[in-house]
Amino acid sequence: MVGPLRSSAVTTPPPPEVPEDWPRPEPSELEDARRVATEALSDDTARPATERLAGHYDPARRGAGTTFLELPPVAPSTITAADLHALTVLNAPVGALITRRLLSDSAIRAGIDEALAGLPTDADLAAADRSTFEAMEALAQAIHAGCCDPWVAAPNPWVTSAKLCTRKRPRLFPVRDRVVCKGLGLYGTPLRRYGTRRVDWQVFAFLIGEPDILHRLDELTEQVQTTHRVRCDAVPLRVLDVALWTWLPRA
Repeated sequence: MVGPLRSSAVTTPPPPEVPEDWPRPEPSELEDARRVATEALSDDTARPATERLAGHYDPARRGAGTTFLELPPVAPSTITAADLHALTVLNAPVGALITRRLLSDSAIRAGIDEALAGLPTDADLAAADRSTFEAMEALAQAIHAGCCDPWVAAPNPWVTSAKLCTRKRPRLFPVRDRVVCKGLGLYGTPLRRYGTRRVDWQVFAFLIGEPDILHRLDELTEQVQTTHRVRCDAVPLRVLDVALWTWLPRA
């Protein structure tokens, strides 16, 4: 079996240029996130990464597999019914009102379409700069607003909106939910009691920019294909999402 990634200490925050008023991840958060990712990508455990990925991506089993990203039609420039259906395979069903808001409300759709136009489809989180992060924030805000139920006093559909952002720009947006964010120390801790997508994105940018992690993701994708005859997502960030989600505890 393949062992864990090489360990390298992290002493300073990652270098991506972000807006000046954004919070930065602490060096300890980066160290912890890298440690967790290393464990999640290892085959030298009781639950090898290769086995977990194969189970998730096997089209004959119940995992989301490549369906979340590939369910047609894939329309990079707007929200479609297929996008909302894709959310259901990641356990993020969208109710009737939010469906109408996202598909039929012209003002909401115009805001999302404008934000999507500001994010190239080939943009990659590992190479994100200040303008990229600002455009990501614009899209996240527009989609989050569309996912908010106006009949709820203080709506915060952050998981659903995060997953919809991932569906639209999978090379930029990691899947953020309570399992992954808590497991990486970005949610539910004294430092990040409530979490923030602006910090989460920087941590994932650090992880997906690490050569060892990228190499291991490529290696795992090939192993799953050759050993199990199962195809993983073509997007490394998405494979990292799956490795983390299938590794981290649900409690």
